[in-house]
Parts: sequence; C-alpha cells; structure tokens
Amino acid sequence: MSAAAIYDYMPGRPPTSAAALRERYVQLEKGCSADGSERWLNWVVRLNSQDCVGFVQTTIYPQLSADFAFAFAPAYWGRGIAFEACRTVLPCLRRDFDVRVLYATADPKNLRSVRLLQRLGFVGVQSTRYPHGEVAPDDRVFMFSCA
Repeated sequence: MSAAAIYDYMPGRPPTSAAALRERYVQLEKGCSADGSERWLNWVVRLNSQDCVGFVQTTIYPQLSADFAFAFAPAYWGRGIAFEACRTVLPCLRRDFDVRVLYATADPKNLRSVRLLQRLGFVGVQSTRYPHGEVAPDDRVFMFSCA
C-alpha cells in the first residue's frame, strides 16, 4: 500500500517506511475523531492468500451522511476486487450504522475510480452539495443514497 501510483490522484505522499504506514493505521484504528463527532470505519481487503490488496474506508458524520473512499495496490487494479469489496460494504453502512447518504470525491483524471463509483451506483452532483468541507478545485463529487 505504499506504491507511488496509488498517490497519483490522492492528497499526500506514500509512507516513507513501514513504521510510518503502521502509525497511519494505528490512528485510523482508533475508530473516531478526537472529539468523537466522526466515526471512522476501515476494512482491510485481503485475498484468500491473506495478501493485503487494499482498503475501503468511511467517515460517518453526526447527520448520518458519510464520506466513502478506497485504495488498492496497483498490482490488483482491473480485477474486480475493488468493486466486490466496495459492493460488500455499502449495505452494511445502512443496515449497521444507519448511514443515509454517502459522498465520494475523485479527480476526473482518475478514470478507474470514477468508473468504479459509477458502477457502484454513485451519481455525480455539484460540488456545492458536498456537506463535509472543501472539495479540491478539480475534483468531482459523487453521491450514493443508502435508503
């Protein structure tokens, strides 16, 4: 999960070491923001071989809307693994966490992510509809109704 290509369309840079990556995951593992207003859900995606190939994550906000994101190692792109993982998470968010609507942002040049979001049923909306802060100037906003 430290391949540079993963970060072509995401903010940030690849972790500089295994220790830095481990520290990032320790923070995410806490499950909520420092003030408790956000709930963080993270699913590690593994193959039957137990190799870690990516993750799906969601930040749930008090109004029961959430941000949805995913990242997968380049060696596993184009195999349907990301679709299966994301598709498995979506019903869980409504059923187990009462999430009503999901938002995702993507760089329009990241065609793989845009196509995956559309295949999952996310639809493009105007960036002014994004309720969780600023949207990067060139990013597209997608929305998915969990109802």
